[in-house]
Amino acid sequence: MTIWNDGNHILAIDIGSTKVCAIAARRNERKAIEVLGIGLQSCHGFSATGIVDLEEIVASISNACRKALSHVPGVEIRRAAVGVSGTFIQSQNTTGSVVLSRHGRTVNQRDIEQSLQAAIERSVPKDYEVIHPVPRWFRLDETPYIRDPLGMEGSVLEVDVHLITGRQTILKNLKRCVQKAGYQVESIACQPIASSLSVLTEEEKDTGVALIDIGGSTTSVLVFYEGGILHSEIINVGGEDITRDINHYFQTPVDNAENLKKYSGSAWSEAIDPDELLEIVRFKNRRTIVVKRRRLCEVIEARVEQILEEVVRSLRARDLLGVLFGGIVLTGGASLMDGMREKTQSLAQKEAHIGYPNGVAGYEEIVSSPGYSVAVGLLHYAFEQRDAHVAVYGTGMKRVMRRMFQWIQETF
Repeated sequence: MTIWNDGNHILAIDIGSTKVCAIAARRNERKAIEVLGIGLQSCHGFSATGIVDLEEIVASISNACRKALSHVPGVEIRRAAVGVSGTFIQSQNTTGSVVLSRHGRTVNQRDIEQSLQAAIERSVPKDYEVIHPVPRWFRLDETPYIRDPLGMEGSVLEVDVHLITGRQTILKNLKRCVQKAGYQVESIACQPIASSLSVLTEEEKDTGVALIDIGGSTTSVLVFYEGGILHSEIINVGGEDITRDINHYFQTPVDNAENLKKYSGSAWSEAIDPDELLEIVRFKNRRTIVVKRRRLCEVIEARVEQILEEVVRSLRARDLLGVLFGGIVLTGGASLMDGMREKTQSLAQKEAHIGYPNGVAGYEEIVSSPGYSVAVGLLHYAFEQRDAHVAVYGTGMKRVMRRMFQWIQETF
């Protein structure tokens, strides 16, 4: 068996509250990412607030990765990019500055790093760890909104940065789970950041767009405008809550509730024939009852409205709805449910569409589903970070971000 630890192979491990998804991939000679294998394993050891069963997570990671690697016999990949989400993730916009010289001098790379470090020291609690420091723009003396200040001259450099952090203990325990499963954590990414890399275009990020990723136990929101992140947030409600509502209301087993959601559900009950009937298996004696399908959809719609109204309320409170000229992009497994796009457009009064992951070859019929947005994005993220260690290239904010990828890994 060949163990690949070179810079062209990676495992993407998306740890969710209902399942672990692993994708084995390589980057070929043309720099295209090829998916080699996929593995899925159910897992309930992780919740929105953190780890509830460490050993179950370890076993699920091990099984998912084994399934992914089983498609490429003779090859074993041990380095992994890991995606995480939950209420233990926090985000904020903050600033940091550094005095260059009273009379002015040229900005160098160290100055940029020091301004970012000042922002981190000012804003990040001791028990939190930086996951993503995303510079939005720089100010040099009285000139704001500079994309890349390197080589420019001034007296005071200030960075405006979007910081995404996670509670240290939970992140350490997640890394421990991956290591106990036999893999080396090369990088960790917040799931919405990963999704954005596989789903959104640069034009959408420049125009103004909100990415809403509906996961199992959480819903992630990420807002871009003029290429930078204006806001990110993780809301403690997701697709599992819809399943649980069906489970409770109709007194049906969870697996059956999940299937009802996927195959008979809709977030737009008005579109459902009021006379259409549906058979549902109940707990007691496994007897079957007949209900109107519209009633099922009304139960689903109530929870979907709660999720979307919370998102819209948050965006409106920050005056962000007005910058969404590119509309709203929905992704994650729950985004495929009938009526999600229509319900989102109705509540937000913005154009909405479903975001599908792209930018990889192999297993397209599988990984092109919104349910794989995070895992595919992790592949893009991992190779972006590796490139930052190999060379500094690109222009403007892209070049800054590549340098920041390298600096954050070396510092933290």
